[in-house]
Amino acid sequence: MRRAQFLAVFWTLVIAIPVTALALTATAYLTDNLIAISSSISSIFQNTLVKGRDLILEAEIVGAIAGQLLILAILGIALLTSKKEEEAKNLETKK
Repeated sequence: MRRAQFLAVFWTLVIAIPVTALALTATAYLTDNLIAISSSISSIFQNTLVKGRDLILEAEIVGAIAGQLLILAILGIALLTSKKEEEAKNLETKK
């Protein structure tokens, strides 16, 4: 079980560190280019969106679902690893 816990923490960190670096980079980019971005967003709102429909909400929902699926995948892999370790342990004790 210890190995499964280690793997779950390890893979969570492996995924979290690059995403954090990406977020910091994006924040620096946004700070430097905020005026150009805001003018682009206003033109998108004026020309693209129909009847005031907000696409930002859909992007947040997709991100939240993807994050939850990622967490479930990590937990599933940790559980499978734990079961394999227990089976190997049980086979060794039977011999």
